[in-house]
Amino acid sequence: MAEEKETISIKLTNIRHPFDAASDLMVLVKNVLGAEDVDIVHIRILRRSIDSRQERIDLVYTLLIELAAPGNALKKILARSDVETCTEPQETAPAAITGLTARPVIIGCGPAGLFAALTLIERGVQPILIERGARMAQRVRDVDEFWKSGTLDAESNVFFGEGGAGTFSDGKLTTRIKSPLKDKVLRELVRFGAPEEILYSNKPHLGTDRIRRVISLVVEHLQQAGVEFMFNTRVLDIQVQDGRISGVQAGEQFIAAETVFLATGHSARDIYYLLEQREAQLEAKGFAMGLRIEHPQEFINRQQWGKWSGAAGLGAADYFFSFKDSRTGRGVYTFCMCPGGFVIACSSRQGELVTNGMSAYQRDSSWANAAVVVTVGPDDFGSQQPLAGIALQRQLEEKAFISGNGNFMIPAQAARDFVMGAGGATAISASSCLPGAAPADLGNLLPDFLHAPLKRALIHFDKKMPGFIDAGTLFGVESRTSSPVRIKRDPYNFHAVGVSGLIPIGEGSGYAGGIMSCAVDGIRAALAFDTA
Repeated sequence: MAEEKETISIKLTNIRHPFDAASDLMVLVKNVLGAEDVDIVHIRILRRSIDSRQERIDLVYTLLIELAAPGNALKKILARSDVETCTEPQETAPAAITGLTARPVIIGCGPAGLFAALTLIERGVQPILIERGARMAQRVRDVDEFWKSGTLDAESNVFFGEGGAGTFSDGKLTTRIKSPLKDKVLRELVRFGAPEEILYSNKPHLGTDRIRRVISLVVEHLQQAGVEFMFNTRVLDIQVQDGRISGVQAGEQFIAAETVFLATGHSARDIYYLLEQREAQLEAKGFAMGLRIEHPQEFINRQQWGKWSGAAGLGAADYFFSFKDSRTGRGVYTFCMCPGGFVIACSSRQGELVTNGMSAYQRDSSWANAAVVVTVGPDDFGSQQPLAGIALQRQLEEKAFISGNGNFMIPAQAARDFVMGAGGATAISASSCLPGAAPADLGNLLPDFLHAPLKRALIHFDKKMPGFIDAGTLFGVESRTSSPVRIKRDPYNFHAVGVSGLIPIGEGSGYAGGIMSCAVDGIRAALAFDTA
């Protein structure tokens, strides 16, 4: 009589096959487990990555497998070093919010604000969401016009508008945070049209094209659920009485409020100055600044994929480098790498120029770019004031604007000339730059505490990837990697220290950075704000 089979769920790691060979995961798992009497009930991919560290390039999987097998077979399977029992976490509905006398207000329509709104809806509350910028379609037109003619709309641009700054980016969904809420964010994005592969890719991204569509569907869903949106509406004042939020002046309308989620991002500098007046506790924090480097994507592919470069299915290769400068103790690292992307000009104020990068989901541009940035801290800001980091950013952004001939062209220099200290400005033959590149001496753009470590780091990176300098072009300035300010908040209910009812979240709070961590921060704050 056959032994009765038991059903369990396991996690199986390091399942691999050549990237260019089609494979049936069911067959792979059966071959790996080597038990003929095992029934594979269900397989779900938990993680998929590419291993190019050997002669053969492999796709590597971590799988969640539901299987049925006799007890003896299960015992052998569970004894394997690449197997562990695993159960999928059960998501519970968040507790309903009670006792509010006014609708919560959310300021900012980026990932933090939108995911805070989604969570509040789950908790039975319909917030009011205020966004200074335009709806997606108008915002895209405004940005395209900026890149075409240099005409800046200070309220509708790469930084402000529906979706936040991440709308014009690579749409990366990677993060170093360990929160289990990451999976919730990914599932929500899939619910609104993101490809399912973001649930298991080790480097998930949406690209600027797909994230726009996803964000618009999130907004439509929230509108249908009762969230009131106020686009093209700038917050002029946050009123505080006796240390507690009392309301928001949004354009010409005053909104009484006892809870305000502040999700304005790192570029809404006027909000920081306003909070300083309202006696919220602000502190300067470290961030990073530098330049952006661009290479032909084919060069990066050859360096990373070797003989497999150009093979179907591999896509555009990326990289990450870091360097510890022994002379200064500063870290230098690549950041926001955009394979198959574009170098873009950004600004939120006339006379200031910021460099950034973006790419579409397919990453099919002929160019690859990444920020190369140096760590800076409050000691570099020239003042002990909490907002001194903003002043440093502005100083460099104003110099970049002038170096770009005053029309938002991006100052550019061959990486070799920058490293060798060659003066003058050599014409750039080709680049992906939007709106375009202006030859400049970037050595004159950066202060020495950025310039010198950056040069040494580039030499180090060139040893890791030969040709990195000679094939590269540098653009400046990359100054808004993260907020230079932190709004102090209670670690449990997220209220700002000094202003009860004000809940700073996302990148502008100084506690998050990037799409994923901002979204998680918004969820956490919306789950916790009404706790004791």
